[in-house]
Amino acid sequence: MFNKLILVMAILLNSNLANSASNEMSIGIAVKENKYIADIKGIVTQAYGELDKTVIWKNLPTSRSLRLTNKGKLDAEFLRVSSVADGYKDLIKINTPLIYASINLYCKTPRDCEMALQGRIPVGYNMSYKIYEQVCKKEYLSCYGVNTNGDPHVLFKHNKLDVILSNDLEIAASLSSLEQVLFKSKKLEDVTGHHYINKKHKSLAPCLEAQFSKSAKQIRDNSQSITDLVKNNRHIEQLDF
Repeated sequence: MFNKLILVMAILLNSNLANSASNEMSIGIAVKENKYIADIKGIVTQAYGELDKTVIWKNLPTSRSLRLTNKGKLDAEFLRVSSVADGYKDLIKINTPLIYASINLYCKTPRDCEMALQGRIPVGYNMSYKIYEQVCKKEYLSCYGVNTNGDPHVLFKHNKLDVILSNDLEIAASLSSLEQVLFKSKKLEDVTGHHYINKKHKSLAPCLEAQFSKSAKQIRDNSQSITDLVKNNRHIEQLDF
């Protein structure tokens, strides 16, 4: 009788552990934290909460996070540009954007921006953003991809570049570490950021779409706040070309 009781308890324990694990969603995050990232994380966490799922955040280098999520070792990617699934076939994009941003050149001097736009000096970019490659080809830039681990300043400091290609969110996440004025070109491309899930969770996609759609105004407002943060920062100066 005692052995049967132990067996029943073990089965119940294992069942509870399995249920707990099935309700958890591990999400890779590879961007620097700031107030605006926290706002987006809140939208994602709330969306999963409405689906009775608990989010477990995993801070990882950007390329590693994508690989793990594509393999199903992580359940989802926090925020990626809309073209990322082109190279990761086991990811499903949630179509409702979580952020709207623009891609621009950020340069040490106005002359650097001018020369970069003429293709005369190299432009660094975070190689995890496929869309940067597309912008480089479209604008005939001489681009140099680097694994920045989400920190665009690596391109200036480690790679000794004078011009980088970046977006509002990347720059906003790194404003606190800026040590010099950067000159920002006119917009080269609009970009949206999306949540991605591994295909094993494809049944969640319609539900997440619905949840994110409920936060559409908040997402727009948050995106505008990020744009304004970069625009009004004393270390960012807007160019007219």
